[in-house]
Amino acid sequence: MNSKRTTIFFLSALLVLVLLLALVITSPFLKPFAFAVILAVVFQPLHERALRATKQRHAWGALLSTLGVLLLFGVPAFVITTLAANEALSAAHYLSRRSAEEGGFTIFVTTLAARPLHFVGQWVDVSKYDFTSLISSSTQKLSVWMFGFGAAVLGNLARFTVDALITFVILFFLFREGKDWAYRAGRLIPLSPVQVARLYANISDTIIANVYGILTVGAAQGVLTGIAMRIVGMPSSLLLGLAAGLASIIPVVGSALIWAPVAIYLLVTGAIWQGVFLLIWGIVVVSSIDNVLRPWVVAGRVELHPMVLLFFILGGVEAFGFLGLFLGPVVASVLAAVFAILREELSEPKEAPAGFAD
Repeated sequence: MNSKRTTIFFLSALLVLVLLLALVITSPFLKPFAFAVILAVVFQPLHERALRATKQRHAWGALLSTLGVLLLFGVPAFVITTLAANEALSAAHYLSRRSAEEGGFTIFVTTLAARPLHFVGQWVDVSKYDFTSLISSSTQKLSVWMFGFGAAVLGNLARFTVDALITFVILFFLFREGKDWAYRAGRLIPLSPVQVARLYANISDTIIANVYGILTVGAAQGVLTGIAMRIVGMPSSLLLGLAAGLASIIPVVGSALIWAPVAIYLLVTGAIWQGVFLLIWGIVVVSSIDNVLRPWVVAGRVELHPMVLLFFILGGVEAFGFLGLFLGPVVASVLAAVFAILREELSEPKEAPAGFAD
């Protein structure tokens, strides 16, 4: 008959093996699950109202909350996508018309570049460079790159749609049974109920604060970009500012995805001071506001130094992409909470040995 130690060893080894297989199987859904957890934490007050409206019927309350979050994100996304598509079509028609008037896209770009080249030629000898051939070859490379980029965008869009559907399915079950799951997980942790609640509160506060940080930075960068676009005389400055605010959530690139191409366009078309102003404004003001506002907003709710939060945010983005904006601060907050709990445990006075009591 097998001993109890042998049985425990076998079950432990089997558990590790099954957990590894489960991790491999569920790894494609870890990001949708993480985003669903973030949404569930942020919109928990909305779900509490939905429960009161449905008389504490958890399934109907979860369905109502999920539909509310879906509408909150879906309708603005549809409106913004429609506006952006219309602006993109207008820009494409404009470029097509100007290209036809100039006799072709290469000649059109060469004509656009003539004025800034003349400006640069006052200090640098540009006559020894064949810019027409360079523009022609670059145009061909650009067309190939755009074809590949378009295919990649379509593929990513399909993947994004699937991930979004999975996220909202998970969100429904988190709304319906999330508190029960959290309670069961807390009982498995060898901590007191007060300490478990403290960890959960740190995670929740960090997630909410970081969402506030993202919204604050997006609004600030959108407004600052829109102001700059209006100053340099760009049409649709409101839409460009909105696009910059949305692009601010993209790791590394951020709102530069909007103002940098516009600045280059202004420089190429001969609007030198406007292009230089937009580049300086984007680098010095718009991009740097992220490093100031986000740690400040997050630190206002989480008791961590802004510099520590900044490093964890940047490191999280480097390691996990967009998801790292949330995981980085959460890891920092949990690390601080664990250290605090451990310090409290170690500082608790020990009972005096027998015979030494007064």
